Amino acid sequence: MKDTNPIKTGNSLDTAWLLLAALLLAGGVYAFYAFEEMSVLVRVGGVLLSLALAAAVLLRTTRGHTAWQFIQSSRVELRKVVWPNRQETLQTTATVLVIVLILCVFFWLLDMGLAAITRWFTEA
Repeated sequence: MKDTNPIKTGNSLDTAWLLLAALLLAGGVYAFYAFEEMSVLVRVGGVLLSLALAAAVLLRTTRGHTAWQFIQSSRVELRKVVWPNRQETLQTTATVLVIVLILCVFFWLLDMGLAAITRWFTEA
C-alpha cells in the first residue's frame, strides 16, 4: 500500500536534532539570567547566538526543512499581493474612522437612553 501522507515524518535522528535545538535555546535563556553581572548587551547577544544556532540545527530536521519551504512559498505569495497606494490607504482609513465615530455616538446615545429608562424604572 502506498503512503498517502504527503508530509514525511522524521526519524529518531530528527528527534535528537529537535532536542538539541531546544536545549540550545533553553541554554541561551538560562545563561541570560545566570550571568546577571555581565552587560545586558552581551547577554542579549548570547541569547541571539543561541537562537541562531538552534535555528540552524532545526533546519537539519524534516520539520525544519518543511517549515523553511513554507516560508519560501509564503514570500513568493506575498510578492503577488497588490498593495493599496497612498490615496486608497488614506481613503479607507478615513472611512473607518468616520464609521467608528458614528458608531461611538450611536452607542453613547443608546447607553444614555437605556440608563434613563433604568433610572425611571428604579425610581418609581
